Amino acid sequence: MKVLFMFILLSFLFFSVSIQAQDDFYSKDAVQLAARLVANQSTGEISEHLIYSIEDALVAVAQSASVPANAVTHRYDIHTSPTANVKTARIILGKEAAWSENISENPIQKIFPNYEFTLEVTEATDSYVVLNFSSEKNINMKFVANEISYLENVWMVELPTKALNKDDIRLKEIDGGYVLTYVYHTGNCEGACGETHYWNFEVEHNGQVKFLGEHGVDLMVDSQDAEKSFFSLLNEQRP
Repeated sequence: MKVLFMFILLSFLFFSVSIQAQDDFYSKDAVQLAARLVANQSTGEISEHLIYSIEDALVAVAQSASVPANAVTHRYDIHTSPTANVKTARIILGKEAAWSENISENPIQKIFPNYEFTLEVTEATDSYVVLNFSSEKNINMKFVANEISYLENVWMVELPTKALNKDDIRLKEIDGGYVLTYVYHTGNCEGACGETHYWNFEVEHNGQVKFLGEHGVDLMVDSQDAEKSFFSLLNEQRP
């Protein structure tokens, strides 16, 4: 009995950790997709409401009982590639700028008074200093970096990129919800990613999920064929 109890407890803990890990992934995916949506807008804000709405859509697909949904969320474990920077920038500032000697007097805070961020000198020469800008919250760094670049004596603002994933999720806003496209690349993408397969889902704001179809390179198991086989097998088992 004691062994059984320990097994149940460990199974519960493992399941809880797995659920939490997946929730963290969905949250990161939602931030990335929201950042891409607002990247070309004249705002540094990424709406929390937008992030939560997208996260709900991702969870809705993950919880869908369909074979295609299971393929993208479990079999192939597809998540976003971090193409949008939401936290950091690298600023190259000329030494002629008064605040190059005292970065606490930087003018960036005047442009974005509601943002909490840190500035750190990572390199200094006789002619310029390199500053690392790091935001406390997720923001539209493309817009923020562009605004900083207009400051006097700022030579350049760079947006660091992270190592990209071989797979990705894409999002399109539609009336009443989103279209989510899950992108899977064959191979490990070292040098070349091989061929690509796509799954499309329409997700309404009420959580209703509709599988729109899939296309691309043939995989070992086609979702639609697998779904037909699954339901055919169920029908065969009925009296």
